[in-house]
Amino acid sequence: MTSRLFRTGLVLSVIHGVAFSQTRELLSINEAVAIALEKNPRVLTAQQEIEAADAKILQAGRLPNPEVGMSWNETPFNFNIAEADERDIGITQHIEFPTRRSGRIDVATQDRQIVELQLERTKMLIAAQVKKAYYGTRLSQEIMESFEEQLRLLHDVQRILTDRYQAGTSNYLDVIRGRVEIARLNNDVAEVKRDLQVRLAQLNLLLGRNADHAVELTDTLFHGSVPVDGDSLIRTLSENSIILKIAQRAVHRADAAVGVAATSYLPDFSLGLFHQRRTEQPPFDANGFMGTTKNGLGIQLGISVPLWFWQEPRGQVQEAGALREIARVNNDQVVRRVRSSILNALGAVKTVDSQIRVFDQSLLNDAQDILATVIAQYQNNQIDLLNLLDVYRTVRATRVEYARARLNYAAVLADLEVAAELPSEE
Repeated sequence: MTSRLFRTGLVLSVIHGVAFSQTRELLSINEAVAIALEKNPRVLTAQQEIEAADAKILQAGRLPNPEVGMSWNETPFNFNIAEADERDIGITQHIEFPTRRSGRIDVATQDRQIVELQLERTKMLIAAQVKKAYYGTRLSQEIMESFEEQLRLLHDVQRILTDRYQAGTSNYLDVIRGRVEIARLNNDVAEVKRDLQVRLAQLNLLLGRNADHAVELTDTLFHGSVPVDGDSLIRTLSENSIILKIAQRAVHRADAAVGVAATSYLPDFSLGLFHQRRTEQPPFDANGFMGTTKNGLGIQLGISVPLWFWQEPRGQVQEAGALREIARVNNDQVVRRVRSSILNALGAVKTVDSQIRVFDQSLLNDAQDILATVIAQYQNNQIDLLNLLDVYRTVRATRVEYARARLNYAAVLADLEVAAELPSEE
């Protein structure tokens, strides 16, 4: 009895596990973007780069370590330091010129701000990629659904052909043509299913998941068009461009680096404090025939002399100045590229929008009307099977192209959102 209960429980648990593993997660476009911004590897890497930038700020504010030293003078030839007449024990602190440390911290802080901006830019680009991957997956799903609907219609036609052939009102060639058309459409369905699996895997990878994670997309491809104010959008996207802010911040960083390089012409300092012990000091008298031993304090002050200023210091300043000019040239180039990218994205939106309007205003309705007409004509023996199948293919192609146009529209809208971030060169 116990063994039977155990087997029953095991079977139920396996069934439950299989059912649970087949459960698909419902996923909207906004949920997909939110998951990607939390778990995408590129986002996680960019977040860790901020931690690294914080660590560099700490390193930039470093202080030179003090030096502890001991010295013995007038040591006998047997190296017995206990018999040395003079002993110094002290600590020396090297001190950089005051503005050098603050300049390094400024440069590291600018680097940190650049990394923060890069994180925001990465998030924007990842969000756009997720949207395109999401809608690309929906395209495959819609095409597959359209093909399956066409397949059902073709099966209905095939049954009519078979009935007609059996009744002697149709020839066997038409039956074969119907079967071939069904086989062709089945091949198309299989190809779309493979494409769907690839797109789902790509979407899951963008979300930081395993490629085989089961999801069900709840949002459909966009219908209609969005009005776009070109001049206002160019101004808004340019003002909020993160890559442009990065280029500007790089110029500020280069300016700070030039200031740090200039401090190499300035001297460093050192300050030392020592405990000194001296033996055999006067007076030499009957009470102290060998002299007396005295203890005291020694103070050391030092300053470096930048004597060879035309070599390393001059080279550092020259290098920093060249890098600053490079940053300025790059900033000007980014300004031009950002505007060009926005204009190109706007042009793409307008082009695809006009294509969407063609489908919405005429092609879809015309294709559906033609299909209804030829079905009626075929039933009345006014057209042959070849014409009917050709119209089926035309309607199928029209629906596929309409779905592709809607995908293109969703893609160009996503590209427009990040046009000022120059995603094409990622």
